[in-house]
Amino acid sequence: MRRLLIVAAERVEGPELREAVGERVAGTPAEVRVVAPALTKTVLEQAMGDVDDAIVAARERLERSLEEVRAAGVDAEGEVGDSDLRLAIQDALQTFPADEILIVAHRDDPPRLETQGIEEAERSFEPRITELYVTGGDAGEPHIAATDTVAAGRTAEDPGEIEGRSGNLPPFSPRDVLGIGVAIVGTLVLVVLAASCDTVGFAEGFDACAVRLLLAGALGLINIAHVVGLTLFQAGPYRGFWRDFFADASLYGTPAAIVVSAVIG
Repeated sequence: MRRLLIVAAERVEGPELREAVGERVAGTPAEVRVVAPALTKTVLEQAMGDVDDAIVAARERLERSLEEVRAAGVDAEGEVGDSDLRLAIQDALQTFPADEILIVAHRDDPPRLETQGIEEAERSFEPRITELYVTGGDAGEPHIAATDTVAAGRTAEDPGEIEGRSGNLPPFSPRDVLGIGVAIVGTLVLVVLAASCDTVGFAEGFDACAVRLLLAGALGLINIAHVVGLTLFQAGPYRGFWRDFFADASLYGTPAAIVVSAVIG
């Protein structure tokens, strides 16, 4: 059974793309999965988790792509993926061990996040990767302008040699980097606030010191869990709901806790 993973950073539509998909599964039993990453327009949107509009666009892209793939006579299923293209592929491979990854992207000035995600995919995944760069679309018939292929196995470039990136750590998205920074700095600030607590309460009968200690302890545990999960278990069990939960709790809960701790002290 041949397994083809299609990463629709751009809609899969038009006769050329339908033919490209059909050629890869022709004459053999095959399973096809389409993943539409919820790509954001800016690094800031991705880092802050502002992906609502991106998810809506990804769902529309997924539906259109599935229609086109099925019109080529290929039975396919699909899902919306992470806003980080590399993570979207990684998540899909956890349950769909593909023989080939087909990435469809736009040729004309693709977003930097999309380009970065494709480059990281080349260094991160074992299956053969084929990149189809298309032009046209809404303004005309989509056309495959360029095709790049990376043979099975990671590219020869050693991620440890990439400037600013350690070979001993997994590649982080901008949101991950921001989360680690907030977790470390925020925890230190909460500890300092708790240690410098004034025994005079915020109001009569209110123990401000106890609240500060509670906030520092609770957010400290959350932040430690998040940083450890990102650095040690990102490629394994630290995925999905729990990763999103701890990321949001760390990114938004830590600044809120600092404000509360500062006000009541």
